[in-house]
Amino acid sequence: MKLYINTAVIGVLCLASVSASAIRNRANDKRTKEKELSEHAHNEGAEHNAQYDHEAFLGREQAMQFDHYSPEESKEKLKPIVIKIDKDKDGFVSEKELVNWIRYIQKSYVTQDSKTQWTGYDKSETDTISWEEYERRTFGDHAEEFNDKLREARRFNVADTNYDGVLSFTEFVDFLHPEDVEHMREIVVMETIEDIDQDGDGLITEAEYIGDMYPKRDEDEPDWVKTEREHFSKWRDLNKDGVMDKEEVKNWIMPDDYDHAEAESKHLIYETDMNKDGKLSMEEILERAPLYVGSQVTDFGEALSKSHDEF
Repeated sequence: MKLYINTAVIGVLCLASVSASAIRNRANDKRTKEKELSEHAHNEGAEHNAQYDHEAFLGREQAMQFDHYSPEESKEKLKPIVIKIDKDKDGFVSEKELVNWIRYIQKSYVTQDSKTQWTGYDKSETDTISWEEYERRTFGDHAEEFNDKLREARRFNVADTNYDGVLSFTEFVDFLHPEDVEHMREIVVMETIEDIDQDGDGLITEAEYIGDMYPKRDEDEPDWVKTEREHFSKWRDLNKDGVMDKEEVKNWIMPDDYDHAEAESKHLIYETDMNKDGKLSMEEILERAPLYVGSQVTDFGEALSKSHDEF
């Protein structure tokens, strides 16, 4: 299981990372993707992970499609994207424009992922998917052998907001990507607890919390594990009873005061704004092009191969 850890750089980002340092991402299960901008950790130990920035800026799927552009080629392909982000055409990318772009990229991913899966089902005349069709395509002829079937059925029922026993496309999107939908948040919390809670008491202890992130039992733990132990006692277990309950888990994985797009935009501006005027010029972005699109040894985004009009 991959762990998505939001950490950031100085100032306000540090506070944000403490409040939401671990949004969980089951990368191999598209039905349970949580709200995040990349399947990669924002930091690898003490080092910032540039792959997170690539995927946040270009989109998760696109950022793995193309590679081997030279630095000059990548700059040329980045220019039309920067022009597109600059909505007011003042020659600069503001924080608001960057936030809107990252949200657009994330929404595009959710929509495209949902459409791709939607087309694979035999839908009814009313263009809906029944549980039977979903079960048949997902679990095949041996559905009874899958422990996740009841869990999937529970989520299916919650997504079915009009209680007609089938999912429309909108409900199907909520089923696949529940983290941004208010009426689906409780199911995300419940599934997270079920994944981590080893003794089945509905609570998450520090040992379970750390064990999910770092299953090894080394006597000499890495510093980041020690930091997460501190975070558990200080920021996760808010009522100091030694465990995380449902509300504390919800505050951990979906904090009300944390916005991924805003945090990532602040980070990119901090790293790129050379003259510290709070906005980014084309020159500043191109100077730090590897931060956005990688290098010759990194996979690049499909967005770099698109024309200006395709966005």
